[in-house]
Amino acid sequence: MLASGNGVEEEMPEANFGAAVTPRRPVKRLIAIISLIALSFCAVCGKVLLDARREAGANAAHVAQSLVAALESDIARNIDSYDLSLQAVIENLAYPEITTISPELRQLVLFDRSASAKHLDALVLLDENGIVRLDSRTPFPKPVSRSERSYFQFHKNAKQFTLHISEPIVARDNGLGVIVISRRLSNPDGTFAGVVAGSVRLSYFKKLFEQAVLGANGNITLSRMDGTLLMRWPYEDAMLGKNLKGGQLYKQLAVARSGRFESTSVTDGVRRLVVYSQIGELPIVIGVGQSTDDIYAQWRSYAARIAMVMLLLCATSIVLALYLAREMRRRNEAEATLAILATTDGLTGLFNRRYLNQAFQREWARAMRERTPLALVMCDTDLFKSYNDSHGHQTGDKLLQAIGAAMNASIRRGTDVAARYGGDEFAILLPMTSADGAATVADAVRRRFREICDELGIPRSHLSVGIASLVPVRGEDSNLLMTTADHALYQAKALGRDRIEIAPARSQKPALVVQENAA
Repeated sequence: MLASGNGVEEEMPEANFGAAVTPRRPVKRLIAIISLIALSFCAVCGKVLLDARREAGANAAHVAQSLVAALESDIARNIDSYDLSLQAVIENLAYPEITTISPELRQLVLFDRSASAKHLDALVLLDENGIVRLDSRTPFPKPVSRSERSYFQFHKNAKQFTLHISEPIVARDNGLGVIVISRRLSNPDGTFAGVVAGSVRLSYFKKLFEQAVLGANGNITLSRMDGTLLMRWPYEDAMLGKNLKGGQLYKQLAVARSGRFESTSVTDGVRRLVVYSQIGELPIVIGVGQSTDDIYAQWRSYAARIAMVMLLLCATSIVLALYLAREMRRRNEAEATLAILATTDGLTGLFNRRYLNQAFQREWARAMRERTPLALVMCDTDLFKSYNDSHGHQTGDKLLQAIGAAMNASIRRGTDVAARYGGDEFAILLPMTSADGAATVADAVRRRFREICDELGIPRSHLSVGIASLVPVRGEDSNLLMTTADHALYQAKALGRDRIEIAPARSQKPALVVQENAA
């Protein structure tokens, strides 16, 4: 406990003299800057990689769109040509004379514009019962029934005059896989009169699709709008006719007639970039899928190389940051050590006279500004030369160290300064402290000094103490406090030593004896 300038005792925090705090903020700032630079490089490279990935996807989509356009054009041209043949048959049947001419001439009139490509089969006319009545291949067709075929049932049960494309079926004539393209025949009153139908061989689509180059995991699908698969490449016979309505393609088709998307195939589980388009006004859609693994294979290799370079860069940055941080810490520690050596007495661990003078000027200015008392305690070892001669220099050094330890143990505020003034003379600067408070500290120093001497097992010596405390006045010389305390110290020695003397502030009266100890 120490009395403050207003006479009230207050607990003072323990001071950590001789310790230095290593500056950490510059080190943290350096690490933060290097980390930010590394992260910036990573962000830039990440942006470049994302742009490269998008470009790879866009290039693949462009290739697929070109392929879709080419396939769409070819399929639309052939089916439209076949549809024109169907419509020509229906138009020619409207002429009344058509039933009166010979079968050979009727065949020539009805089917003169029939498509003749090798992948297109014959055109046939079925009556309202599904019996074949006319055939583009012969004037005298066999009257076989095809009433069970789905395309015939479609036209019979629906009053739609649109083109119908069937699911894949096996032709009875030649056993080949085909899809049937058909239109409804109507009587003048609008009742069902039969069907005009023609078939397109599946081999046409197989040959068309197999020429496309899409990579090992690419595919092409041709299907009806209701999801029925007409053809798939790579070709799988078991897949034909299956309904894939639940696939992502048909969800996208409900939103737009053409477009692109990424999804995992419901047929083989491969994730693909799919470009699709409805073929003209026909009720069929074509989709070209490219495996994302194939699309991004080159990009992944590129990304892996960039990632390795970035990892190396980041690792180098981290190592460099740690190295520089360590070097800065070492420099800061060295500077702190030098600062300590410049302000600390090596023998006692107290501040030296240089630091005391700096602190004295600082606290004098603050006390003048705040009009608070500033106290100075001057201590001197009595007859130290004789003690040194009698007990040796090593014991004398231990005695000085004991004084330093006693002073450090007796002050507790961070603003208090204990210093070795020179030789065997010591000083304690006590801001905001009255003369009585300073006397309490001086008494604590003397008592603790005796205890430490006993603990160390060295002969005791005696301390003479001079104390001065005053409130600085503007224009007053700061040396006044030092001179007054020094005068009080000499008074203590003149009056017999081993005592504490308090100098009356701003007075020429003799110093007041507050303690005397002849022990």
